[in-house]
Amino acid sequence: MSNTEAPPQSKARLTGRALAVFGVTFSFAAILLSGGILLFAPKGRISSATGWEALGLDRQGWGDLHIVLAALFAGFSLWHAALHLPVFKSLIWGSGTAPQGHRTEALIALAAVLALAVLTLLQLPPASWLLDLNGYFKHVFWAR
Repeated sequence: MSNTEAPPQSKARLTGRALAVFGVTFSFAAILLSGGILLFAPKGRISSATGWEALGLDRQGWGDLHIVLAALFAGFSLWHAALHLPVFKSLIWGSGTAPQGHRTEALIALAAVLALAVLTLLQLPPASWLLDLNGYFKHVFWAR
Protein backbone atom coordinates (compact mmCIF):
# COMPACT_ATOMS: atom_id res chain seq x y z
CA MET A 1 0.00 0.00 0.00
CA SER A 2 1.13 3.47 -0.80
CA ASN A 3 0.93 6.39 1.56
CA THR A 4 0.29 8.84 -1.26
CA GLU A 5 -2.95 10.69 -1.22
CA ALA A 6 -5.31 10.68 -4.17
CA PRO A 7 -5.30 13.94 -6.09
CA PRO A 8 -8.21 16.22 -5.24
CA GLN A 9 -11.20 15.78 -7.52
CA SER A 10 -11.76 18.72 -9.81
CA LYS A 11 -15.23 20.13 -9.86
CA ALA A 12 -17.10 19.03 -12.98
CA ARG A 13 -18.03 21.89 -15.26
CA LEU A 14 -21.25 22.29 -17.19
CA THR A 15 -21.03 21.39 -20.86
CA GLY A 16 -23.39 22.38 -23.64
CA ARG A 17 -23.19 18.90 -25.17
CA ALA A 18 -24.28 17.12 -22.02
CA LEU A 19 -27.03 19.68 -21.41
CA ALA A 20 -28.31 19.23 -24.98
CA VAL A 21 -28.30 15.43 -24.67
CA PHE A 22 -30.11 15.44 -21.34
CA GLY A 23 -32.49 18.17 -22.50
CA VAL A 24 -33.49 16.14 -25.55
CA THR A 25 -33.80 12.96 -23.49
CA PHE A 26 -35.86 14.36 -20.62
CA SER A 27 -38.11 16.57 -22.75
CA PHE A 28 -38.74 13.60 -25.07
CA ALA A 29 -39.70 11.43 -22.10
CA ALA A 30 -42.05 14.15 -20.85
CA ILE A 31 -43.81 14.62 -24.21
CA LEU A 32 -44.02 10.85 -24.58
CA LEU A 33 -45.87 10.72 -21.24
CA SER A 34 -48.15 13.67 -21.98
CA GLY A 35 -48.85 12.43 -25.51
CA GLY A 36 -49.65 8.95 -24.22
CA ILE A 37 -52.08 10.35 -21.68
CA LEU A 38 -53.71 12.58 -24.31
CA LEU A 39 -54.04 9.61 -26.68
CA PHE A 40 -56.31 7.84 -24.20
CA ALA A 41 -58.01 10.93 -22.69
CA PRO A 42 -61.69 11.62 -23.37
CA LYS A 43 -62.62 14.46 -25.70
CA GLY A 44 -62.97 17.92 -24.16
CA ARG A 45 -66.73 17.91 -23.55
CA ILE A 46 -66.66 14.50 -21.86
CA SER A 47 -63.57 15.28 -19.81
CA SER A 48 -65.18 18.52 -18.58
CA ALA A 49 -68.52 16.86 -17.78
CA THR A 50 -66.93 13.96 -15.89
CA GLY A 51 -64.15 15.92 -14.22
CA TRP A 52 -61.58 13.61 -15.83
CA GLU A 53 -58.04 13.92 -14.54
CA ALA A 54 -54.81 11.98 -14.80
CA LEU A 55 -52.00 12.49 -12.32
CA GLY A 56 -53.72 15.63 -11.04
CA LEU A 57 -54.15 17.38 -14.42
CA ASP A 58 -57.28 17.73 -16.54
CA ARG A 59 -57.28 17.38 -20.34
CA GLN A 60 -56.61 21.09 -20.88
CA GLY A 61 -53.66 20.94 -18.50
CA TRP A 62 -52.19 17.92 -20.29
CA GLY A 63 -52.72 19.58 -23.67
CA ASP A 64 -51.02 22.79 -22.53
CA LEU A 65 -48.15 20.86 -20.98
CA HIS A 66 -47.73 18.78 -24.15
CA ILE A 67 -47.49 21.87 -26.39
CA VAL A 68 -44.95 23.65 -24.18
CA LEU A 69 -42.84 20.51 -23.70
CA ALA A 70 -42.91 19.83 -27.45
CA ALA A 71 -41.56 23.36 -28.06
CA LEU A 72 -38.83 22.74 -25.47
CA PHE A 73 -38.01 19.41 -27.15
CA ALA A 74 -37.78 21.16 -30.53
CA GLY A 75 -35.38 23.74 -29.08
CA PHE A 76 -33.16 21.14 -27.43
CA SER A 77 -33.26 19.04 -30.63
CA LEU A 78 -32.12 21.96 -32.79
CA TRP A 79 -29.36 22.77 -30.30
CA HIS A 80 -28.30 19.10 -30.22
CA ALA A 81 -28.26 18.95 -34.04
CA ALA A 82 -26.19 22.15 -34.26
CA LEU A 83 -23.65 20.85 -31.76
CA HIS A 84 -23.35 17.56 -33.61
CA LEU A 85 -23.36 18.95 -37.15
CA PRO A 86 -19.83 17.67 -37.86
CA VAL A 87 -20.88 14.14 -36.82
CA PHE A 88 -24.02 14.41 -38.92
CA LYS A 89 -21.96 15.55 -41.94
CA SER A 90 -19.54 12.63 -41.58
CA LEU A 91 -22.45 10.19 -41.32
CA ILE A 92 -23.84 11.50 -44.61
CA TRP A 93 -20.68 12.22 -46.60
CA GLY A 94 -18.30 9.71 -45.08
CA SER A 95 -15.18 9.77 -42.95
CA GLY A 96 -11.88 7.93 -42.68
CA THR A 97 -13.47 5.01 -40.83
CA ALA A 98 -16.61 4.87 -42.99
CA PRO A 99 -15.71 6.36 -46.38
CA GLN A 100 -19.11 5.54 -47.85
CA GLY A 101 -20.93 7.29 -45.03
CA HIS A 102 -24.33 6.13 -43.92
CA ARG A 103 -26.50 7.59 -46.67
CA THR A 104 -28.57 4.42 -46.92
CA GLU A 105 -29.56 4.66 -43.27
CA ALA A 106 -30.34 8.37 -43.69
CA LEU A 107 -32.55 7.63 -46.70
CA ILE A 108 -34.36 4.82 -44.85
CA ALA A 109 -35.07 7.13 -41.88
CA LEU A 110 -36.21 9.94 -44.18
CA ALA A 111 -38.42 7.55 -46.15
CA ALA A 112 -40.00 6.25 -42.92
CA VAL A 113 -40.85 9.77 -41.74
CA LEU A 114 -42.22 10.82 -45.12
CA ALA A 115 -44.20 7.59 -45.52
CA LEU A 116 -45.85 7.95 -42.11
CA ALA A 117 -46.62 11.61 -42.78
CA VAL A 118 -48.29 10.73 -46.10
CA LEU A 119 -50.14 7.76 -44.58
CA THR A 120 -51.39 10.03 -41.80
CA LEU A 121 -52.59 12.70 -44.20
CA LEU A 122 -54.32 10.08 -46.37
CA GLN A 123 -55.79 8.36 -43.27
CA LEU A 124 -54.25 5.00 -44.24
CA PRO A 125 -52.88 2.16 -42.06
CA PRO A 126 -50.83 1.84 -39.99
CA ALA A 127 -51.07 5.56 -39.13
CA SER A 128 -54.87 5.43 -39.22
CA TRP A 129 -54.85 2.65 -36.61
CA LEU A 130 -53.35 5.00 -34.04
CA LEU A 131 -55.81 7.72 -35.00
CA ASP A 132 -58.68 5.22 -34.77
CA LEU A 133 -57.50 4.15 -31.31
CA ASN A 134 -57.46 7.78 -30.23
CA GLY A 135 -60.93 8.30 -31.72
CA TYR A 136 -62.23 5.21 -29.92
CA PHE A 137 -61.10 6.52 -26.55
CA LYS A 138 -62.30 10.08 -27.25
CA HIS A 139 -65.73 9.18 -28.64
CA VAL A 140 -66.67 5.65 -27.52
CA PHE A 141 -64.79 4.45 -24.43
CA TRP A 142 -65.34 7.57 -22.35
CA ALA A 143 -68.87 8.20 -23.68
CA ARG A 144 -70.26 5.12 -21.92
